[in-house]
Amino acid sequence: MKLAELKSEFHSLIDKTNDPEIIEQFLGAMNQSLNSDGSVWRSLSPAQQQSVLDAYEESKNDDNLTTLDELKAKYANWS
Repeated sequence: MKLAELKSEFHSLIDKTNDPEIIEQFLGAMNQSLNSDGSVWRSLSPAQQQSVLDAYEESKNDDNLTTLDELKAKYANWS
C-alpha cells in the first residue's frame, strides 16, 4: 500500500469513530511512535506513570487479559 493510501485509510478510521477514548488511543500511539527517545514516559505525570505500571502488573494475571476473539467481537463494526 502506498503512503497516500495508508494515510487515507488512517484518516478514514479516525473519522468513523466518535469515541473520544479511541481517538485518544490513536493519538497516543502516533505520539509514542514519533517520540521513541523515552520522552513519552517522561512526559507522563507520576500518576499516569503509576497507572501504566499498575496495568503492567495486572497484565501478569491471565484473568485480567482480553482474548483476541473478544477484541474482534467488540470491534467487529470497524471492518
